[in-house]
Amino acid sequence: MVLVSLLLFTKIFNPNQINVFKNQLKNNSNDREEYKNGVLLNVLWFSLVLIFLMLNVIPGVLIANECSKGNILNILVGFLFSDIYVFHYALRKFIYRDNYCKV
Repeated sequence: MVLVSLLLFTKIFNPNQINVFKNQLKNNSNDREEYKNGVLLNVLWFSLVLIFLMLNVIPGVLIANECSKGNILNILVGFLFSDIYVFHYALRKFIYRDNYCKV
C-alpha cells in the first residue's frame, strides 16, 4: 500500500520526475550550473518522498508493535500494509469500541 501511495504521490505532484532523472543520467552535458540544479532538484524531491513514506509507515509500525507486544509477523504486516493496518486499528478502536488495543 505504501508503494501505491508513493506512485500516486509522484504521479500527482511531479509526473515527469523519473523521466527527467533518467535523461539527466544519460546526458553528458558540460554545463555545471544545469547539473547542479538538477542534482539539487532530485535530492529535494526524493527527500520529500522519503518524508511522505515515513509519515505513512511509522504510525502503522508503532501501532503494530504496541498492540502485538513485539510479534515480528504483525510488525512486518504493519510495515508492508501500514495504511490498511492503521485503518483497521481505527475501525476497531473507535467505531466498534471492542478494546482492541489499549494504546
